[in-house]
Amino acid sequence: MSKQAIVFDRVSKTFPKASKPSVNETSLEIGQGSFVTILGASGCGKTTLLKMVNRIIEPSSGTISIFGKDIRQQPLTELRRSIGYVIQQIGLFPHMTIEQNISTVPEILGWDREKIKSRVKELMELVHLPESFSKRYPHQLSGGQQQRVGIARAMAGDPEVLLMDEPFGAIDAITRGKLQDDFKQIQQQLGKTVIFVTHDVEEALKLGDKMIVMNEGTIQQYDTPLRILEQPANEFVSRLVQADDLFQRLHLIRAEDSMIALDGHDPADAGQYPRLPAGASLKDALQLILKHGVPYVVIESVNGQPLGKITMANLYSVEGG
Repeated sequence: MSKQAIVFDRVSKTFPKASKPSVNETSLEIGQGSFVTILGASGCGKTTLLKMVNRIIEPSSGTISIFGKDIRQQPLTELRRSIGYVIQQIGLFPHMTIEQNISTVPEILGWDREKIKSRVKELMELVHLPESFSKRYPHQLSGGQQQRVGIARAMAGDPEVLLMDEPFGAIDAITRGKLQDDFKQIQQQLGKTVIFVTHDVEEALKLGDKMIVMNEGTIQQYDTPLRILEQPANEFVSRLVQADDLFQRLHLIRAEDSMIALDGHDPADAGQYPRLPAGASLKDALQLILKHGVPYVVIESVNGQPLGKITMANLYSVEGG
């Protein structure tokens, strides 16, 4: 059982002059190393929930703990330095080079120069930016590149928790998809605990190990994306995530988890059929079957060995189930 990284205990937030709470009596546990996406319409309370974790917004009642420690019992500056924070506007310092931007927190923490230099180099490699960019200024980078710097800066002090508030919202679709893929890989590699606010259904489903659906300050459902699609808690959740959309479900199921064995005569013919890696989705399999007009696609291991196959019957069974 994973250790709980963040625990909300009956947390509420009501802003002055507001007729109702922005976040209402919320209790929630987020495991260490989880990637939790928060989805909901504008004004549902998702950003308020996120910002209470690093006390940009103070809760009206209830407690929030990080690794068992009440955030109100910690000095504010110490708390914020221990949490990475990435926003849509990025917020890089324009007068500083990329290297200086990434170094901000390590310098505040008193790291020595060699350690900082090594950390900057490591992070630039991690977010796929050339080392030559370290001496450039933010205005010399594209929006997507600046967002990568923002992610690197948030991770510079090696925080266990990352808060991300619609970080890819202002990026074009192609760059956004690449950023999503790269950041998900980074998160899995480093095991950081991430809370990620988005209004984009596909992004929430794609990135989250678990997903929170909010409406009017209240959590409607907290579960894995696939379970939310298959068993939405109510009509609101069903409509928001388009639970009846088969393609959404196919995108979340790994081919490896639904493949069937190659039968006796298949291996000899398997080379004729398109191949997919085990981690590919059933949506990828469907696209290949339709594109090539074949009865099945072969699922293969990392070293290229055939593991099984996905047929149209597999895909129909997902639709039926």
